[in-house]
Amino acid sequence: MPNATRHSSQFKKYLVLGTLCTSCLLAACQKNDESVQPTSSTPQKIELIQQDLVKVENGVSNLKFAFTGTIRAVNQSTIQAQVTATASQVSVQVGEKVSKGQVLVRLNNQDNAARLAQARANLASAQAQAQQAANMVTRKKRLYDQGFISKVEYEQSQVEHKAQLETVRAQQANVDIALKADADGLIRSPISGVITKRQVEPGQTVSMGQTLFEIVDPQKLEIQAKLPVESQHALNIGNNIEYKIQGTTQNYTAKLTRISPMADQISRQVEFFAQPNESINSLSIGAFVEGFILDNKQIQGQKVPLDTIQDADGKPYLWIIRDQKIQKANIRILDRQPNENIAMISGLQPTDYISRIKFNNDDLNKTVSIASK
Repeated sequence: MPNATRHSSQFKKYLVLGTLCTSCLLAACQKNDESVQPTSSTPQKIELIQQDLVKVENGVSNLKFAFTGTIRAVNQSTIQAQVTATASQVSVQVGEKVSKGQVLVRLNNQDNAARLAQARANLASAQAQAQQAANMVTRKKRLYDQGFISKVEYEQSQVEHKAQLETVRAQQANVDIALKADADGLIRSPISGVITKRQVEPGQTVSMGQTLFEIVDPQKLEIQAKLPVESQHALNIGNNIEYKIQGTTQNYTAKLTRISPMADQISRQVEFFAQPNESINSLSIGAFVEGFILDNKQIQGQKVPLDTIQDADGKPYLWIIRDQKIQKANIRILDRQPNENIAMISGLQPTDYISRIKFNNDDLNKTVSIASK
């Protein structure tokens, strides 16, 4: 092949390759330019419904101090045996009503009965001797006045009479002791109420000091509870109380009536008692109660749902909608009412809405739209 023709073919080949390379470079550049061009973006909106928001409300609340306690009978008694004897008769059962002075159990105390009989006989003998000595004083007084006996003899009769009177007193004391011992064989109820515990059966031998019965008067009940010593300023006679009894949903009220004069050295709590305003079933005796002492001082603040507060025990804050944007508002908790899910706070603006939805810091300042439903 001639040299001119060969050079021409190679030139065409290089020309085609160059054109292809140039086209590829232009396409790549155009793609890169498209990738770096800014894309138009619209601000992101968060949509909420009315049920997600709570309007800020001003309110007034009494300070409340939580406590736990029990229901107890004001009048109650534990009856114990005063002598060692055998129970011959038991008259009452658990749940029965009894009257004050009613015989509950008879103890077979024959020894005490015999001692009583002996003491009464000794008393009668001493009284007879004292009467004889008194008659002798009268007789010798007449003889002394007539000059038949000396003054010494008359005075001796008076001394003997006084001695007999002292003997009578001693024997009367023995009778009283024997009567007490004999009476201890009859166990009587010291109050009117209901038997709640019976620990004696007929034929059983009981020991001195052994518990036989427990009685409560269900007509008059009270709340027995304790409050931490740091909240002692809430303990004022007459303060109102709100409470619930274990196992019930009904709300009850009471009035604080008595306060212990000192705190328990172990628990550092102060014991107090309250009188219920409503009638309470006697079956509630011994049941636990939970409630609040209402202080007379009132708190003015903003009322919000307690469960919407974040980090309530640290640095409390709320997620709010302010000027249609999500904000985080630091607040101060003035009072909490967990049973009612209410907190009294300060730190919000009147036009704020509290969000029940929990956001995160990336949502701050995002625009919010509120749907009607």
